[in-house]
Amino acid sequence: MPFLSTRALRGLQQYQYKSGGYTILDSWHQPFWNGITNMLPTSLAPNLITLIGITGLIVAFLVTATMLPELEGQGPAWVYLMNAAAVFAYMHLDCIDGKQARRTGSSSPLGQLFDHGCDALSVHYLLACVATSLNVGSGWQAVMGMVSIMGPWLLAHWEEYHTGLMTYGTSTWGLTEANYLVITLHLWTAYFGTGFWASHPSQLIPHVWPYIPAALHSLGPAAQSLGPYLSWLDFQWNYVVLLAMGGCSIQLSSQQMWRVLVDGTAKLKPEEKGHKALGQQAAVSHLAQLAAIMGLGVWWLLEPTHHGPAQAHVMGGAFGLLYALEATKLVMDHMAKEPFEIFWWPLWLLGALIFNSKLQFINPAFAAWLAAAAAVAGYLQYVLSIIDQICLFLDINCLTIKHKRI
Repeated sequence: MPFLSTRALRGLQQYQYKSGGYTILDSWHQPFWNGITNMLPTSLAPNLITLIGITGLIVAFLVTATMLPELEGQGPAWVYLMNAAAVFAYMHLDCIDGKQARRTGSSSPLGQLFDHGCDALSVHYLLACVATSLNVGSGWQAVMGMVSIMGPWLLAHWEEYHTGLMTYGTSTWGLTEANYLVITLHLWTAYFGTGFWASHPSQLIPHVWPYIPAALHSLGPAAQSLGPYLSWLDFQWNYVVLLAMGGCSIQLSSQQMWRVLVDGTAKLKPEEKGHKALGQQAAVSHLAQLAAIMGLGVWWLLEPTHHGPAQAHVMGGAFGLLYALEATKLVMDHMAKEPFEIFWWPLWLLGALIFNSKLQFINPAFAAWLAAAAAVAGYLQYVLSIIDQICLFLDINCLTIKHKRI
């Protein structure tokens, strides 16, 4: 089933990649990434590099899901070390695929789409493993942590669709820094165990914590007023991480929405507009559609209908694929300069799952497996179809270099 019209394929062919900028850490890594790229065989296709990276993340996720099906508990140290290694490999492979494309003269719009499509797919796998390392289980804590990353990531591509610029982070903090933080988290858990994340700051510094109120008292009335609330701040360490993630998410999301809906300083050039649906009304419509998918997904994940081991992973995996599907379509429509509209069937599917969880026409656990199967089928149908269409139109291969220009 063809998803792309000839007009969309022509718009994609004219797509020009625009860098989103680099952080200081990105600049420091450039010599390393260039050196690794120069060591690669020129027959190695850039998309194959990306595929190897995402495969590592998926394998790490499957092993973690097998060992710790409910996203909590203490696993062997090697599980967390494997997750750290998978994120490290994916991060660096994701940064050298474009360099390999330029080196071999095989750059194409498909490479950019493949890269961002794999990024969309990786979000759930990465976050599920982070939740496991943090030992938060499959409840609202894991779901809120997931949303705090999925939301801004999706908004970054929504912003790019409307402004032509994708801003995710600042000049001092971006994806590279975030990935290193995830790696550190996994390594920390491998060494100290998941029990650390259930401890409190007062347990880490038991000889200092009791004296903090007195120290505040000595600083004056303003500081004294914080004393009664000190016990409220003694969260578990995994809650501290989740609160930090939530705070960063709110800041990023508000800035992204402001730039598109209010500020509007970044304007698309005429050649970048194509047939896009633009303007404030369109932006709000797109935002509402994406919010509906996220909202229903969160609602379903929070339904108290878990039955049997790995049920949390089945539900999370199903929603993760639906998220990746909608995100990939957003990226595709941006690159093809086409009007954006979500796939509506995932919305109806999530609504039906929520309805069933209330009335239980069929076993909710079985319904989750059916949803996962539908998500896999729908995702693969779309992704494989557009890859095939693009390869035929541009006369290229996806995982091999058809026309060498070196």
